[in-house]
This record gives sequence, C-alpha cells and structure tokens, in this order.
Amino acid sequence: MEIDFEILQNYVPQESLPILQKWFNQRPFELKITKKRTTKFGDFRASTKQLPNRISVNSNLNGYAFLITLTHEFAHLLVWLQHKHKVKAHGLEWKTEFATLMSVLLVKKIFPQHLKIVLKKHLKNPPASSARDVNLINELKKYDEPTNTVQLIEIPEGTTFLLNEKRIFIKGKKRRTRFLCKEISTKKEYLIHGVAEIVKIEN
Repeated sequence: MEIDFEILQNYVPQESLPILQKWFNQRPFELKITKKRTTKFGDFRASTKQLPNRISVNSNLNGYAFLITLTHEFAHLLVWLQHKHKVKAHGLEWKTEFATLMSVLLVKKIFPQHLKIVLKKHLKNPPASSARDVNLINELKKYDEPTNTVQLIEIPEGTTFLLNEKRIFIKGKKRRTRFLCKEISTKKEYLIHGVAEIVKIEN
C-alpha cells in the first residue's frame, strides 16, 4: 500500500514531494491515478473490511491542479481517521484540515505568486469542489495543455454544446454543482456537472 513516489513525481511539482512523502508515510493509503473523469477531479473512499483507505486523482490534471486535488482528498482522509461519519464531508473540520495542509505548501516555493494569491482567497472558505471557484479554475487552466474544450460552468445558459464528442445539449439552469441540460436528439433532460469538459457549438 506504499505510494510509488517515482510515479507520483510525474504528476506534481517536484518541490512538493518531500512534504507529500512525510504526510503519506504517516497516514498510508492506496493512491490511484485514473483516466479523465468529467464529473470530478478526484475522490476519497474510506476503508472497508476488504479494502484500505483510497484516494484517486485524474491523470489529465496539470501539476498544480493535481497537487491541490490530492491535498483536498488527503484532508478527507485525515478527517475520516479522526471523526469517521460524525461530521459533514465538507464541514468545518474538513475546511480547517484542508487549509492547514495547503498552508504548508504555500510557504514553500511550489506555486507561482499569482496562483498563491488566488489560493489564499480560496482557502478562507474552501468549497466542496475547487470547480466552484471560477477565479482558481481560470488561473489553473493557464497551465493546461492547449485544447478546444471548456468547462460547462464557463458557458452561458442557453448555449449549445458537445459532450463526449458525440452528444449535443443545450445548457439549462443550475442545480447546485450541476446544470439541467436538454439533449437535442432525445429532448430528455440530464444533470451535468459544471466541471464537465465540453465543446461550445456556435449557433
């Protein structure tokens, strides 16, 4: 169940590795680097009788986004070890833990200055998903590989878009972190997460 740091170093800034090694050696878990998921950047799953605590992070994230997501999920692990089901998933305990972990990273020369400024604002009251922080997402996207996709949250209501390179929708009203969108071919409505990568279709 040890983390393979030789693999992990391909996904996070090199300066963060000593900190991550210290954290993860004290609180071991299984790390899975997954293919791109349209609904989430990462997740934490608590241990069962058969499986250890598990964290997954999307492989397509740039180094800074990967590190932030990994830290987000590790904060869930720490809260789980201390409180189990007694507290809310993204309640005060998690917000405090996540902010504490990120503060350790922020004092090191890991993030560029403009990103540190946005992260400090983000950590004053971190949301359940970093995708809800448009300013943070916009700053992180500067380090993505060039692409013709955008996130669903970035386009106006009523815009037509292509999802998964084959299904065409019209963006509807927001429902928490998702948007009620109508598929043109079937006329059916679906809730699609705001972080979904889509291609905007010009009307």
